[in-house]
Amino acid sequence: MDMFQIAALGLTGAVLAALLRQEKREFAIYVALAVVLLILSQSLHQLLGVFDFLSSWQTRLSYGRVYLPVILKILGVAYLADFVAQVCKDAGEGAIGAKVELAGKVMIFYLATPVMASVLELIENMIPG
Repeated sequence: MDMFQIAALGLTGAVLAALLRQEKREFAIYVALAVVLLILSQSLHQLLGVFDFLSSWQTRLSYGRVYLPVILKILGVAYLADFVAQVCKDAGEGAIGAKVELAGKVMIFYLATPVMASVLELIENMIPG
């Protein structure tokens, strides 16, 4: 599915959800959620090619090989947290969405600690005693 099809799906879903929201509010969120999941599945399909490319480069790297999986996990957490937070906000649950974003930021900080420790160790080794 290319970007034009995803855009058409998004616009169709948005119009349908807006029309349903006037009559049957509970169905509008189901339509929006279904469209969002379809778009997400197509986006994830495109990401598989990126992951294949990055994994081929990881085998070629001589330095920093351990950091690529960490970076990919961080990107995954960032995208997932943003996606879920936006769905929550669209459903009228802004407070839950904000907490999902906060949890994502905390998880990213946690995942980045090995990288930060390596950078601090490198700086410590560069500065004379």
